[in-house]
Amino acid sequence: MSTTTNSVDDIQLHEGQLVTLPDAFLEAILSANPVELDYIRTFLRLALLQVSHQCNTFAIAACLPQDVLLLIFEHAVELKSSTFPRVLSQVCRRWRAIILEDPLLWRNALNFTDPCKWSCEVLTQTKEVPLWIYVNQHDFTEDYGENITLNASLVTGNHFSRCAILDLEGHSGEIEEILESINTDDGAPLLHLLSIRNISCSIREHLSNVPDRLLKTSMPRLKSLCLERCVFSWDAIHNGIASQSRFLTSLCISNVHDVTLATTLSQLYLVLQSFPLLQHLQLQDAIVVTTSDHGITPVTLHDLSSLRIRTSIDACTVFLAVIHMPSLIDLVVIANAVPESSPGCIGELMAGIQVTAPCSSYRSLGIVHNRGCLAVQLGHGRASKPVVEMVFRNWARQLPGDHFSEIVTNMKVIQSLRSMQELHVSLPYSVEGQIAPDAWKQFFRHFDRISDIHLGAQPPALLLRTLYQDAHTARLECSGGSLLLLPSLVQISSTPICGFRVFVNMIAELRASMVDSPATRALLQQCANDRYSDLDAVRHQIIAWASSAGDADIPEWVTMVESLEDESSIGDVEN
Repeated sequence: MSTTTNSVDDIQLHEGQLVTLPDAFLEAILSANPVELDYIRTFLRLALLQVSHQCNTFAIAACLPQDVLLLIFEHAVELKSSTFPRVLSQVCRRWRAIILEDPLLWRNALNFTDPCKWSCEVLTQTKEVPLWIYVNQHDFTEDYGENITLNASLVTGNHFSRCAILDLEGHSGEIEEILESINTDDGAPLLHLLSIRNISCSIREHLSNVPDRLLKTSMPRLKSLCLERCVFSWDAIHNGIASQSRFLTSLCISNVHDVTLATTLSQLYLVLQSFPLLQHLQLQDAIVVTTSDHGITPVTLHDLSSLRIRTSIDACTVFLAVIHMPSLIDLVVIANAVPESSPGCIGELMAGIQVTAPCSSYRSLGIVHNRGCLAVQLGHGRASKPVVEMVFRNWARQLPGDHFSEIVTNMKVIQSLRSMQELHVSLPYSVEGQIAPDAWKQFFRHFDRISDIHLGAQPPALLLRTLYQDAHTARLECSGGSLLLLPSLVQISSTPICGFRVFVNMIAELRASMVDSPATRALLQQCANDRYSDLDAVRHQIIAWASSAGDADIPEWVTMVESLEDESSIGDVEN
C-alpha cells in the first residue's frame, strides 16, 4: 500500500465539473480519504498489469490518468459477485474500446475546462494511443463550447502526428482556428480518416478554406477522405493526398450546389487514377464538363463497388463514359433534369447506365415522383434496396416538356431490364400526362415479362388506361387474347382510392373474359373480395374516359391525389 498523502486538489483535475465523470463520483472523490484514494490507484494499476499479463491487451490501461482509473474502479466495485481481478478483467473489456479506439475519451476530453491538465494527464501518459478528434456544430452550443477550440487546437498543434481520426464539422470561425493550428511538420502517419464538413455558410463571402498544407501532408494510412461544403484546392489534393495516400478506399467530395467549387473531369480523372484501391466514391456538384473532357481515355477502378454522383445530366453521362467500374454493386445517379439539357441527353444517360450496370439482370423497376423529383430505381431480387437509382431533379409540376416521355421511351436501352418482373409506379397525372399516347404500350411490349404492378400513393392513371384499352380493343376484335399486353400479369396492387380500385377490377374482368389462364385467374381472384356500394357512376366515368381518345373529361379521382407525397415501399426520393 502506498502511504503518499496526496491532497484532494492533486486528484481533482480542475475546479469545474468534469463532463466525462458523473457528479456522484466527483463528490465521492472529494469526500474520500486521500490515502485511501492513493491506495485504490496503486492497487488498480497493479491489478490492471496483472490482468494484462493474462489477456495481453490492457497494458496501456495501467498508464491512464487518475480520474479514468478511478472511474474504472467505480464500475468494478459495483460488481460484487466476483473477485476483484476478475471484475477488473470484465470492466477492462468494456473499457478497452474507450482506451484504444472509442472517441468518447478523446472527444469528451476536449470538454475539460483545463486543457493543460488534460494534456498532461492524457496525452503525456498515453503516448502510444492514437487520438480520435471529433468536433461537430452541436458541440459549440453546449456549456463547454468555449473550451472546444482551445483544447482541440492544443491537440492538433502539438500532437497531430498521433491523430488517427480528424472529423470537423460546423460553419464557424472556431473550426477555421482549429484548422490553422494544425502542425503538419511530423506528417500524419496514423491518420486513416479525414473529414471536414459544412464549415462554410451559404453566403459566398463566408466560405472557409481547408489549408493546402493539410492536404499536402503525408498521410500514408489514409483510407477515407470527406470534403463537404468547404473551399479546397484540387491541385493540393492531386499533388498531396493523391500522390501519397495510395490506400484510400473512400472519397466524398460535396459542394452542395456551388458549381464554382467544381473541377473539370480531366482533373478529377487524374485524382481518381491515383487511388487504385478506391471502393466508395461520392461526388456532389463536383464536376463541370468542358469540350476537352469528351476525348479522355477511360480509366478503370477495379475495386469501386459504390458510386453516388449528383450533377448535371451531361456531366453524369460523360463521367459514366470515362470511368469503368467492373465491381460496381451500388449506383446512385442524381441528375438535374432542366429544360436546357442537350437533346438526347437522357437517352445517352440510359446508355451509360447500361454500360455501367452493376447487375446483369434486374428483377424490378420503380418509377416514383416525389417533391419535384422523378426517381427511376432498378432492383434485384436479392437486394433489399435498389441496385441502381437515377433521380432527375428540378421536376416542377408546371415544367413544360416531355422529359418523362423521353425517360420511358429510352428505358429499353437498358438491356439488363429486359427480364424484369415487378413494376412499381407512383406518378401524379400532371407528370404522367406528358407521356406520348402510345408510350406505355411500347414500354409493355418491350418489357413483356412483367407479372406484378405495384401502384404507389399517386397511381398512374394513363398506365391503367393503356391496359384497359388494350384489353377492351382485343375483346372487340375477338383476338382471343393473343395480342394482349403483359401475358404474365398476375397482380396489380390496389390503392385506397375507390376509382382506381374499380379500374383495376375492370381490367381484371376484361382480361379474364379474353383468355382463361393462370395469370388472368390470379388477377381476377385478387379483386374477387372487393365490395363497393354505388359504383355505377364510377364505372360509367371509367368507361367514358378510358374508351375515349381525348382527355377532356378526366374523372375527379384521377387528379385528386396531385398533392399527395409518395410513401410507397420502394424507397424515398432525395430532394
